[in-house]
Amino acid sequence: MPSASRPPFELTSPRVAWRYEAVGRVLGGVALLPIVVPFVGSTMAVVFAEVLDDGSLKRAAFGTLALVLVGVLLAFVLALVSALLSTTAFGLRRPVRVSAGAAGLRLARGATERSIPRATIVSGLVLTEPRVRVELHLRGGRVLEVQVARERDGERLLAALRIGPAERRVAVSLGGVNRELVAGCVGLPVFMALWGAALGAISRPIFGSAALAVAWLALSLGSAWLFRRAARRTEVVVGSDGVRVERPFSSVWLPYTELTAVQARGDRLVLSRRRGEPAVELEAGEDLTDALAQRIREAHASAVGSAAPRCAEALERRGRDLAAWLDDLRKLVSAGDYRATALSPEDVLHTLDDADSPPDRRLGAALLLRIAGYPEARDHIRVAAEATADDALRAALEHAAEEEVDDAALARALRRG
Repeated sequence: MPSASRPPFELTSPRVAWRYEAVGRVLGGVALLPIVVPFVGSTMAVVFAEVLDDGSLKRAAFGTLALVLVGVLLAFVLALVSALLSTTAFGLRRPVRVSAGAAGLRLARGATERSIPRATIVSGLVLTEPRVRVELHLRGGRVLEVQVARERDGERLLAALRIGPAERRVAVSLGGVNRELVAGCVGLPVFMALWGAALGAISRPIFGSAALAVAWLALSLGSAWLFRRAARRTEVVVGSDGVRVERPFSSVWLPYTELTAVQARGDRLVLSRRRGEPAVELEAGEDLTDALAQRIREAHASAVGSAAPRCAEALERRGRDLAAWLDDLRKLVSAGDYRATALSPEDVLHTLDDADSPPDRRLGAALLLRIAGYPEARDHIRVAAEATADDALRAALEHAAEEEVDDAALARALRRG
């Protein structure tokens, strides 16, 4: 565990800037509404016209459908604004005094100061091109860019904030942020035209039949959703125990025990695995590829620790139902001291932090710390949860860190694992 007495790290940054990814994502999400709303409205008008036998509603449906053309233009405007907010960092090129420590980040320019609590900082990464900078992702979807003189300064800043490879996982999206936006704004009108032509061959006009109108709507929206989903960026989550790669339609989990090599080949990142399994190849910009490769190597090196403590297997679930497992863990401390099992508090903490330990053993260590009333158990468990890239383990550890251990919630988290 990091020392609580670690001194703050200070530097002067030539530029500190902000990106507003959350606002960009919201605008990107609503960009299709100007197309979808009139399309859905016209389809509903056709359905009600057929049910009520009202010809005026069919005429209204054609008028509403014409608004789709205006909606396409508005969708592109919203998409452009979304892309601008998601990719552009806003900030003046003026020196800022940056102080990073366990409490968080403090930015000072002249008499103006701003503090960012560490709890609001989700993750961080050092990037080297086109300039060396630290990207800090904050809760709420904001990104803070702190320009630094050297890569080493960026690493020291992350270490001071305790969001280094062994302490906090980092999630990085690969590929252009505009790809999904363009896929949606272009895909929906294109699929409307294609399915309209196909269904028009069956019945002219399509709005002459409510069933065909509904089919046109469903096929167009479904195809556009799949097309946009296929264009979604790949997300790479680097934790203290492994790497998770989330592609549009699949997910790959690479524990460090199976990872043999990390290679940056231009704009491609290659993760080699044991037992002859195919390597995982990821395409990104050369700058991001180098930063990711370095982060994975550091996390991998941190995960290679000492041998597991003797008797650590007693913490594992071993096929027991959850109630029996918890009962057996309670028995380990029934005499008031779990050292009777030859497990010291340091051994249990080591097991909790050991990325090479089985997930149920790490969870057992977390539960034992809570049951034994170990000081600052919640803080230790939360740090372990924040560092892992295994979603199921993270959820289970978060439940274990709560004041009252919820057996049902833990069971659900373990089943997901």
